[in-house]
Amino acid sequence: MPIKEKLKLYLHLDWPVVGAMLALAIAGVFAIYSASYRGDDQPMPLFYVWQVRWIALGLVVFLAMVWVDYQWLCRWSWVILAAVLGLLILVLIIGKVAYGAKSWFGIAGRGVQPSELAKLAAALIVSFYLSRRSKEVENFSTMIGCLCLIAAPVALVLAQPDVGTAAVLLPMALAMMFVAGVRVRYFVIFAVILLALAPVGWLMMQDYQKERILVFLDPGRDPLGRGWNYHQSLIAVGSGGLNGKGWLEGTQNVLGYLPKTVAPNDFIFSVLAEETGFVGGIVVLALYGVILFEGVRIAANAKDKLGMILATGIVAMLFTHIFQNVGMTIGLVPITGLPLPLLSYGGSFMLLVMASLGLLQNIYVRRKPY
Repeated sequence: MPIKEKLKLYLHLDWPVVGAMLALAIAGVFAIYSASYRGDDQPMPLFYVWQVRWIALGLVVFLAMVWVDYQWLCRWSWVILAAVLGLLILVLIIGKVAYGAKSWFGIAGRGVQPSELAKLAAALIVSFYLSRRSKEVENFSTMIGCLCLIAAPVALVLAQPDVGTAAVLLPMALAMMFVAGVRVRYFVIFAVILLALAPVGWLMMQDYQKERILVFLDPGRDPLGRGWNYHQSLIAVGSGGLNGKGWLEGTQNVLGYLPKTVAPNDFIFSVLAEETGFVGGIVVLALYGVILFEGVRIAANAKDKLGMILATGIVAMLFTHIFQNVGMTIGLVPITGLPLPLLSYGGSFMLLVMASLGLLQNIYVRRKPY
């Protein structure tokens, strides 16, 4: 496609998604500032400054992902996956440990998390594989093939250990298989196998991971220890009331009851809910709703099966993050450590989300010739 024709693509973006993306990113900067705030006379980390930088870089990545044809990216998905697997192996060897997981590279004083790249690589390879097996998609071997494709990144991520990221890859792949046409009975068989293997999974978990589940099942368990974040998050969300306490006025947040180590990332929704209340929480969820709804519409109107499956994978990945993060802050699911798209502090995740939304736009603008 000539350069002039490619430049015209930017005039036909899905603007509701762009607006919701920018609104959430800007809200995230203010929420991260508040989550880091300790009082006018106290020093605070410059997380919000770094978040602005990550957003700026993310916008460049977003535009680049619109530029490169998704069909070309998927054709190179084998190379992309191989490179990501190499990084996942390397991080297990020379990576640094943070929050109990060896999942980070330390570069120029910042942390880079290769497991975030695994989500995008998995979406590309699975969509490419399923689109090439359209005639055999109803065969059980197709599901086995998809599971084999994500087995390596899932195993390497679990080795870190990072159960949260691994828990994103599986539902994303299952959603892609479903829209591709894999038979429902195969999903039932897979669910039965997972249930049978649950005791083995429990034995393989780290003690802190088991404790998160036990605290979820028994909220009164260890309220001053392992259950502290869980209880303080519930108090923060509930105390926000209808309209919230106001920016920098959230007592659970500013006074440090909600720990500053987790408030800017895993529990950013708790900070936001305390300060903006039920109304602010609904607005945030509505903005996510715009992105997810438009994502489904993009998948439905994609020009080919490859675009449909890839868009579905991206929507499933974003939905899993949103559901898990918001759910854990209000006690619906166990704490998993998954960040909230566009709101939580973090460079690797911000770049992943921006790249994913750029891919969605890529599929959208190529649905028809202009």
